Amino acid sequence: MAKYFTPLAGAALLLASGAASAQLGNGGGTYAGIDKVNTNPPAIVAGYIETQLEVLNADSKLLAAFGLGDQALKAGAEAGALTPGATRAQIESALKVQADSGQALQDKLAAKAPLNGQAAVEFSSAIGDLSRGLINEAGMARDLVEVRKTLTTNGGAAASVIYLSKALPGAARDLGKTLQAAVDYARANNITLPPVASEALSQQ
Repeated sequence: MAKYFTPLAGAALLLASGAASAQLGNGGGTYAGIDKVNTNPPAIVAGYIETQLEVLNADSKLLAAFGLGDQALKAGAEAGALTPGATRAQIESALKVQADSGQALQDKLAAKAPLNGQAAVEFSSAIGDLSRGLINEAGMARDLVEVRKTLTTNGGAAASVIYLSKALPGAARDLGKTLQAAVDYARANNITLPPVASEALSQQ
């Protein structure tokens, strides 16, 4: 039986996203870079989670705009489960959900399903959120390549940072493909694009 994204489910998703944002601060800040001299793995993980939260919530909104309720709720739930002290396993799970969400969205965009009214407005807003997430994720991915060369401690947050240094560049590239597909769709359908989208795509 087909499942539909109901107004009640949409309200639940927005509440979950809001709660997750409150958990980790503003959820939409600008990436400030990593201190490469005094490396602090727990702080790096917390900074990554802030960015991942923004990306997953943007994915939720983009998927919801197209009526992909199950995938939207999954991305929102993953965001709601993240904390600044996330383990490597939790980070791996978040990156997998990000990848799965991106693929589902790209498939839907390729089908050229129309968006009208409020759905188009929400889609435009979510492109801005995803763009800021990509800028932050790509910036962190670049910094972590350097940090990995000097990080000598093992276990805990340090192990998570080492994992991120290897996984995040690919995740950022895939995220860029998702954003490009969303931008192309918006242009083809006369949906307003936030200026930050061009900035984000220039980093690819």
